[in-house]
Amino acid sequence: MSRWLAQIRLAVRSLCRRPQVDRELDEEFQYHLERQIEENLNRGLAPQEARYAAMREMGAIAKSKEECRDMRLANYMDDLLRDLRYVGRNLRRSPGFTAVAVLTLALGIGANTAIFSVINGVLFKPLPYAQPNRLFFVFESNPEAHFPTFPMSTGDFLDHRRQDSLVSLAAYTRGDLQLAANDRPERLIGMGVSAGFFHVLGFAPQLGREFTEREETKGNDREVILSHSLWERRFGADPKIIGQTVTLSGQPFMIVGVMPAGLQHIGGGYHALPHGENVDIWRPTTLDPQQRGSHYHNVIGRLAPGVTIEQGSAQMNATAARLAQLYPDADRGWHVKLEPMREEVVGHVRPALLVLLGAAGFVLLIACVNVANLLLARAAARQRELAVRVAFGASRRRLIGQMLTESLALALAGGLIGIALAGWGVEALRRLDPVSLPRTDAITVDRTVCLFTFLLTLATVVLFGLIPALQASKSDVNDAFKESGRSTSGGMRHQRLRRGLVVAEMGLSFLLLVGAGLLMRTLVSLQRMDPGFRADNVLTFGLSLPQALYNGQRSAQFFEQLDANLAHLPGVTAVGASTDLPWTGWDENAGFTIEGRPQESDNETHARYHGLTPGYFRAIGVPLMAGRFFGNADKKDTPNVLLINQAMAQRFWPGESAVGKRVTWSDHPKDRDWFTIVGVVGDVKDAPMSLAAEPAFYWAVSQMPGITQQGEGMSVAIRSTQSPSALVESVRRVIAQLDPNLPMVEVRPLDQIASSAVAGNRLTLLLVGLFAVLASTLAAVGIYGVMGYTMQQRVHEIGIRMAIGAPQRQIVALVMVDASRLVAYGVLIGGSTGLILTRLLRSLLYGVAPNDPTTFVSVAVMSGVVALLSSYLPARRAARIDPGHALRGE
Repeated sequence: MSRWLAQIRLAVRSLCRRPQVDRELDEEFQYHLERQIEENLNRGLAPQEARYAAMREMGAIAKSKEECRDMRLANYMDDLLRDLRYVGRNLRRSPGFTAVAVLTLALGIGANTAIFSVINGVLFKPLPYAQPNRLFFVFESNPEAHFPTFPMSTGDFLDHRRQDSLVSLAAYTRGDLQLAANDRPERLIGMGVSAGFFHVLGFAPQLGREFTEREETKGNDREVILSHSLWERRFGADPKIIGQTVTLSGQPFMIVGVMPAGLQHIGGGYHALPHGENVDIWRPTTLDPQQRGSHYHNVIGRLAPGVTIEQGSAQMNATAARLAQLYPDADRGWHVKLEPMREEVVGHVRPALLVLLGAAGFVLLIACVNVANLLLARAAARQRELAVRVAFGASRRRLIGQMLTESLALALAGGLIGIALAGWGVEALRRLDPVSLPRTDAITVDRTVCLFTFLLTLATVVLFGLIPALQASKSDVNDAFKESGRSTSGGMRHQRLRRGLVVAEMGLSFLLLVGAGLLMRTLVSLQRMDPGFRADNVLTFGLSLPQALYNGQRSAQFFEQLDANLAHLPGVTAVGASTDLPWTGWDENAGFTIEGRPQESDNETHARYHGLTPGYFRAIGVPLMAGRFFGNADKKDTPNVLLINQAMAQRFWPGESAVGKRVTWSDHPKDRDWFTIVGVVGDVKDAPMSLAAEPAFYWAVSQMPGITQQGEGMSVAIRSTQSPSALVESVRRVIAQLDPNLPMVEVRPLDQIASSAVAGNRLTLLLVGLFAVLASTLAAVGIYGVMGYTMQQRVHEIGIRMAIGAPQRQIVALVMVDASRLVAYGVLIGGSTGLILTRLLRSLLYGVAPNDPTTFVSVAVMSGVVALLSSYLPARRAARIDPGHALRGE
């Protein structure tokens, strides 16, 4: 090791202090020469003879000096510097070639750098918590009851927190609050959390303290912890804020803590904000140990040091088995499932990101093939020059080194421009802030990305530079001078190689176009799909009623009055409120018993449930399939009524009418506990890409007013004959007349919600489509270049054909047939590979098969047309050749 370090030091010194090192080397050799002369003189030789003898004994001093420089790597550096100067002169003499090659590589490297920046930020960077690899989400699971992942019940959470020593657990739910303001009320995005929540995440309050288990009990839960941004925005960053009381949602709360900046919401499945969203305030969540039937707590856990996820899972499932024995009615069939936090947060976007990385990789390969073709043409044009250098003694290694140095210079220039392009693209993506992509704040062009780009740049040198360098270094002196009489020189091996590279380009671009075509057909299928509702001209917004002011029937009365007042606004044709809007992630489930059938466990007969007011389905355009909608006559003191969707009717009453049937949620129902189905409505799927709608039933808010307090409150939908945005201020005035302290939140048209639901598909299509267009353009340029080069090689042949009477159209057809062969080979290879690779897109497709023949045939035709158009110009140019000039060129 010390020998290598010494050699490295010598090499660095030789490079940085070259004149001094050479002077010292000269002095060293001169010293040894003088000592040898002196020794010869002492042996009695004459001065002149003593000098000659000393020089003979020491050998060739110049050669020895070169060997010393080789030992210190100085000569290698000299060669490299000479090569760089030589390459610089050559590239300056060919500005067109240099610009095309650098820009082509910049596009390929930039595309890959941009996509890797996204992958690095989203998938690779650690989550912003202490030891994030030890954090996981905890779900309860009952696959037999069609609940693969489900929130945890209160009683189960408390038992696991108490009994499972290998993990630390905390529960959280959504819990927004309202803060009165002088000008306009503000909804605070809030979370209800259990004691230890921040400790599990690895955070401590900046001021004050965390919640305690005492505050998880009803009546002791009037404390809040502020976010850093809310503390600064609404409380002036008052350092004495701890212990002060603030009125929220009509109730007094004591401020017990302020969290530091940078705490991001962890996400989660059930009624939770997406990961990274801003949370304004946290409050204690009340935990009733007797409550085991309803599952609504998201649970986060941290493994103890030295504990694996398998060990933690085993302990929690052992506890779950004990709970199933103690509480068979509630816990039988349930077990615990642990999911790493990273997988839960970003796992759903991994397939799309890897597809994009593959698409960007194809673009880079096509760019490398194009540049390799350019270098092969350049090497063919320089074949005589290279042969002359070989004749004068240049080694093959020296020629390869020079050509690879040229490739390295092109790649480095392309890499620098590629990083700039990637930085621009990443900044544009962050400004766009797509809702379908988590962790956009972590996407940057950082040192890791720059290292990736540098390694990628070196890899491109091998991809596009090695084969041309090896081919050019095989120049045969005799052949080169024999071929020098032609108008353009170059061997058949160059031509075959270039044509083979074009076939590869066509195959790669075909794959990208097929992928883009499949994704486009998916988006078209989603847009043409009947969503089950009409999103045009519908304004939506959220309202959350403070429970302290709107308990019981008052909340139902409020929405009844609100619907009536909004219905009188000009242009309004229908108004209604619901616990949720289509495609917003609502997945509340409840089990029930059907009248006249044996009572089964809740796991067997269950369905999604929703609460709504009479005009809701008319407002969003859901059709009535049988029976009637809710009406204003359906009150608390009238018989209970229920609406169901078609999926529920078909599952539980196949082949018969469900209208008039009765269901209950009571274990020991009295007549008042039964709900009569009065109508069947059309299906609305949970998400656009869901295969089918889940069974669902709908309660009337007037008969189940408590449902208005669940989750984030109620969502109001207003259908009108005018633009939704034109209604906003009128609606705000109506709400202020009823309660000036209620803020409108999430104000947006329904068609915007529908569009956001397919935003991920749209973004993937946009990027893959962009890469496909870029790849096709590069492939077309490649076809154009190769056909032009081929025509130059066949100038003499074309001249003979025209001299003996071949018309121009025959020459054009000759070129087009030749191009058609290349296209056919490329499409055949790309199509065969595509039949295998498109299966990787299955999870991203909807309404189209991975091997869709329409897409494959359409792309084949389009690729052929583009390629043939690209070869038409060289064909026309070849057909205009002057036969006499071509023959004289021989």
